[in-house]
Amino acid sequence: MKKSIAFLLIMPALLVWQAADIFAVGFLNFEREFSGKGSTDGFFSKNIRVGFDATGNIYISDADNRLVQKLSSTGEFIMQIPKEKTIESILRKPGDITVDGDGNIYVVDQAIPHHIPETADPKLYWFGPCVYKFNRDGELQHTYVVDAIDVRPKVVLPTRLMIDEEGKTAFAYQPRNYDRAVFIDVDNRSQLYVLDAKNATVHQFGADGKKLNTFGRYGAGNGEFDSDASDIEIDIEGNVLIADTGNHRVVKFNAAGKFMSSFGTKGRAEGEFIKPIAIVTLSTGEILVKDKSQFKRFLGSPLANFLDVVSPSGQGLADVYSTGTGLVNSVIDTTRPRSAYLNPNSQTSDLAILHRRIRLLEEAEYRRYLNDYLDKEDEKDENKQEEDEDLKTKEIRETIYHNVIARVQRFSSAGTYKGRVVYEVDRRSAEDHDLAFLTLDPLGHIYLRDGGDLTIRQYSIEGFTVKPSHMNAVYNSRAVNRDNDFIEDYEDIDADADVDDQLNLLQLNNSFFWTYNLSERWNLTLADVFTYAEQDERYITPPKEEDSYDFETQALTNTAVANLKFIINPNAYHYKEFNLYAERLDGTTDLYQQSLFPDLNRQAQEGEGDASSLAIGGNWDVFTDVNLWLEYTDLNPAETSRNFVRRYFDASGNLYEVFGSRNQAKQFVGELTIKF
Repeated sequence: MKKSIAFLLIMPALLVWQAADIFAVGFLNFEREFSGKGSTDGFFSKNIRVGFDATGNIYISDADNRLVQKLSSTGEFIMQIPKEKTIESILRKPGDITVDGDGNIYVVDQAIPHHIPETADPKLYWFGPCVYKFNRDGELQHTYVVDAIDVRPKVVLPTRLMIDEEGKTAFAYQPRNYDRAVFIDVDNRSQLYVLDAKNATVHQFGADGKKLNTFGRYGAGNGEFDSDASDIEIDIEGNVLIADTGNHRVVKFNAAGKFMSSFGTKGRAEGEFIKPIAIVTLSTGEILVKDKSQFKRFLGSPLANFLDVVSPSGQGLADVYSTGTGLVNSVIDTTRPRSAYLNPNSQTSDLAILHRRIRLLEEAEYRRYLNDYLDKEDEKDENKQEEDEDLKTKEIRETIYHNVIARVQRFSSAGTYKGRVVYEVDRRSAEDHDLAFLTLDPLGHIYLRDGGDLTIRQYSIEGFTVKPSHMNAVYNSRAVNRDNDFIEDYEDIDADADVDDQLNLLQLNNSFFWTYNLSERWNLTLADVFTYAEQDERYITPPKEEDSYDFETQALTNTAVANLKFIINPNAYHYKEFNLYAERLDGTTDLYQQSLFPDLNRQAQEGEGDASSLAIGGNWDVFTDVNLWLEYTDLNPAETSRNFVRRYFDASGNLYEVFGSRNQAKQFVGELTIKF
């Protein structure tokens, strides 16, 4: 047993040492929780946008409650706009929000009517987005109109009848995408930049409200971005960064709107993006980018699935006494020999062994389908998501773990990849299952929001650390005690028993499965199965007492497994992984048989057996549909459950025979699987 314990302690350290670059990953450190569901004094609706000032104060625009609130850096309420909420509030559906160096607050509002000059009796209004500028006290200073309304339409347009602010009849025109979202940021000169993604345009306004420039165009080339670009950020040098969501990159312009560079491409590797959605620049000039990439962990029957993936041949290291059920049984069955050469009693066909890797590749295809399905679910409207909640719940319940790992990547000011921060959301946690990314701040904090009670959690970034929140474990313990009594009366005329066989069986099974996500790509897994079994039999034959005997046996088996997984390519359509694993079994068995009546017969049998086997291997997806598996095994024993030594004593109690059985095998196996 000491060897197994030492193995569990040493093997993970060796595996992690081989993956030293894991430690370059940062993790989240919880700072505080604030806010919640409500309408005032630090509470908000579901639809909010967040901004920050230079001192760390938090500004939140609340679309449903039609207000803006200012909170301290720790989440305490300071003020709101408007100071008293009324139906006449200027804010109709506030959106993106930002703050300049003087504390002025800029808020996007959607679907605001703007009077077209030189129209009267009736007036004509044009609907479109705008940006309000409030001073630090919440007083309105200026209104920036995004769409051009200084010219009359050149064609006949359909309009809607409305009542203007003077109570007079007027008409309003609502062009296509009149209620579209726009995104804003402000530079150190209080110049406002408005990202009008639907029109693939950036508008630049001076501090006095005058439009200075317009740049950008639709496309995927230099100086272009897609119509679903989702964030804009001005760096410390005045350059304009755009989260080009549809093109999976970040585009950079200078302050005058001239294209400078872009970085990122589609993918889940380092420096790649799956739909970047948020950008922030730090005081150091570094850039943080959050994208939609998610690294999902689906584990069903954890130990069985884990061992099945690790070792295609499942080299048998289990003891014959290990015959538990449930989770333990899944482990024992998986660790039993599947090769007819190593285990003549195996019922697994060679064809199934050869096709195991093909099945794993097909499961990867299922993961691709499932990921696509979940991505589509994220894009559905709220009502549809509620309709599908039962389906999602069923999917979650069919897995032991359903973790989603997200990331925020870090770049230099020139767009060079420098590292990343990862965090997990446990979909089976009652408290954390609906946590979702909210925003980033200029101090490098990451904010997540609970979709249920709408609380906001603030996290700082720290280096690699062992966190319980990144661990998943299953422990199973099972005990069985059975008493059997067999009484037989042979063909004679008396009613007395000729045989009374009393048998007691005790079995204890303990299994432990532990997995730790070192990062979104590195995963360390440990598994241990411990089995204790004993048998006590009293075989009594009253007609021939000298043949009665007592038989006792105890057996211990411990199987320990360690696996380090690296996901070479997490892209669902080009998925590849590498597993480095080791499996260790230690077992011992003691048995003793003696006569129940030693004064009549002193025959006895003593024996002890042991097992100590080891398997080390690697499983490598050379290409998406090509897998190479290599394994070295030292099986001791190879053909039986134990290497035994037995001693036999005659009727007088004298040792007359010693029997030893020892067999061992060393084997190297290589397997190449190609799926066409």
